[in-house]
Amino acid sequence: MQPDRKRGETRRHFAVQRAILALVLAGDPVARTRPELAREFGDSEAVRRAVASLQKCGLLEVRGGESQSLWPTNAARQAHRLEAW
Repeated sequence: MQPDRKRGETRRHFAVQRAILALVLAGDPVARTRPELAREFGDSEAVRRAVASLQKCGLLEVRGGESQSLWPTNAARQAHRLEAW
């Protein structure tokens, strides 16, 4: 893969992560679901990867089976309150 293409994919991945986290935080205390976000973004694979990354770094909690409700962690809520991004 070419370096410019890789950089573009990385930027897109981070942009999807930011958007998902912002939507989940905006909806809190009502959960968003992964299928719902996949429909909104039109790219279920990008949403799957972004959710996995956010979960791995401790900013997103995933609950449930099929519906996979998404919840911000306390760390994500605190960072949001502090306007850390």
